[in-house]
Amino acid sequence: MICDKCNSIVDRVFKAFGKSICKKCVENRPKKGTGNSGMIPTGQMSLTFTNHLSLLMVKKSNQTFSSLYFSHYPKSKGIVGRSINYLIQYNGKTAGIIGFSSPPKNYKKFVNYFDSIDEKFYVINNVFRLIINEKNLATKVMKLARNNIKIDYEKKYNDKLLGIVTFVEPPRNGALYKADNWDYLGMSEGIRMNRIEFEKVFTQGARKHIFAYKFKKL
Repeated sequence: MICDKCNSIVDRVFKAFGKSICKKCVENRPKKGTGNSGMIPTGQMSLTFTNHLSLLMVKKSNQTFSSLYFSHYPKSKGIVGRSINYLIQYNGKTAGIIGFSSPPKNYKKFVNYFDSIDEKFYVINNVFRLIINEKNLATKVMKLARNNIKIDYEKKYNDKLLGIVTFVEPPRNGALYKADNWDYLGMSEGIRMNRIEFEKVFTQGARKHIFAYKFKKL
């Protein structure tokens, strides 16, 4: 066999971009191992499980997500409206959950903040639960979630998000959201509306801190 590159007679040649070249010419390539065609094998385990944080988007019916959600909010009747839900993956394990869903309708503070009466353009961070306690992990998750939700929401619903809102019940003060540069919108009125025999009944509930984050316009 003849090498197409050096014209030497050899026992074996290797196919490369339509040519047959010998082992010596393969080893002497000036750009070997670089560029798009020079893919270098890397251990998969080191990429996947070494100090790795990621979010796995799942349906709200996902068993792990549902279990962690209802054990965190045992009185909840579930998630209604639009929703994006994630399992928090850290070092190869599920470290918790974080989720976003449709916000309350016609909520004046949100309408004023986003200058929009259409609630489909912003979401509420309805759950954030970590089952692994590690310094700064919550801050890292929130930053990652902000980046992911903007992309995943548009892919799923074909609407561009203006931002995110959330309620924080005292004695918690929303330190996580403050650290992530969310804006503080004050306290909620604490009034809940229920329907009893087709009539609206308003009751006094717990007042909560309100935080909001507005995505920058590109």
